[in-house]
Amino acid sequence: MNLLRALARLIIGLTFIFSGFVKIIDPVGGGLIIGEYFNIIGIGSHPFLYQTMGVALSATELLLGISILLGLKMKISCRVVLVFMAGFTLMTLVLAIFNPIHECGCFGEALKLTNWQTFLKNVFLLIFALLLYFQRDNFIPIAPKNWEWGFMGVYTILVILLSVYSYKHLPLIDFMDYNVGTDIKEKLSMSRSPEAPTLETTLIYKKEGKVKEFTINELPDSTWTFVDSKTKTSSSEPLEGVINFAVSDREGNYVTDSLISIDGPLFITSVYNFERLTGSDIDNIKLLNAKLKDLDIKHIILSGSSFMMIDSLSRDSLDIDVFYTDAKTLLTLNRSNGGLIYLNDAVVTKKWSVNYLPVNSMRDILKEDPELIAAKSRIKEQLAAEIAAAIILLLIALMRYICKFVYTHKISINEDSTEREPQKS
Repeated sequence: MNLLRALARLIIGLTFIFSGFVKIIDPVGGGLIIGEYFNIIGIGSHPFLYQTMGVALSATELLLGISILLGLKMKISCRVVLVFMAGFTLMTLVLAIFNPIHECGCFGEALKLTNWQTFLKNVFLLIFALLLYFQRDNFIPIAPKNWEWGFMGVYTILVILLSVYSYKHLPLIDFMDYNVGTDIKEKLSMSRSPEAPTLETTLIYKKEGKVKEFTINELPDSTWTFVDSKTKTSSSEPLEGVINFAVSDREGNYVTDSLISIDGPLFITSVYNFERLTGSDIDNIKLLNAKLKDLDIKHIILSGSSFMMIDSLSRDSLDIDVFYTDAKTLLTLNRSNGGLIYLNDAVVTKKWSVNYLPVNSMRDILKEDPELIAAKSRIKEQLAAEIAAAIILLLIALMRYICKFVYTHKISINEDSTEREPQKS
């Protein structure tokens, strides 16, 4: 039984740590996952609420994994893990049967599973969660109660700092379709190949209060006003290695091919919601645009906002060409609202958050080899994530090692009616 308990702790602990970690380093993505579930039940869009809930859920998963692996507050942790697994298993069974969304987002963008795969995974984990629950009274505390709460406090602070850092910058690891090194032109050619499922781009127009969808080949006359675009696949399952990248101008003309055919550098500011940009954000975008104009470098905005919002900013001297795509594409391009993407020959070379636009270093960036920039960016991204994960795991090992030598748990009469020698944790 000792071996089974140890195995259950290892499997549950590492799974919860991995699941929580890959979502906590992408807080915007966590909010999108929560938003999809609320959309299923017909609740409107509340981005701040969804993101807060996403961060809270991811942090709870990560802290539960740490607690189980480290052996902190095991009676409480085992109960909560069982509640989580029971809820997740039931929820993924419903998803598997009715398939309202393609995958549950249990591991964020890092690992994609079908709904049935996720359900079977949860059944497997539920068995170990039940084992931990029924064995919860047999775990020996590794430290006094106040120490355990202190350890949890340290980890909670680290998790919050990690989430805040990832929000202000960008996800420590970009698992999305447009990560650094992605050749957009090549991936689009894959989606258009005869063997690939058909990607259908729909353009949404409005006239006299009436909203209607049109295909690219059947556009309306100029009396209609372009509103939005969306791309979907004819396949019922998510596609691996295929991207949905459809860009239109204000008149609804399809301009994707002309943009990705630009030789050399192209800088794209991705704004999925202009209303959420602060005055400081807009000023920084203007400064960046002025710098790129001086260097004679193409800079555009990809937006998901309405024409009215764009027009109000244009009157406020935002002298940048604006094109339109759907919000999902924008959030996949760059998690930061107002973030910057550097394309070179349609290859994603580097990304920046709106909080750290490279206004003053742009000249140096353009002098450097794009492939070298992309390589450095990938190495830095991987190193940052590895360091963050290593700190978490090393602290777990260090805390257990220290507690093993400085704390001896004495079994009380209530814990065991027979006399036993005190045991170390």
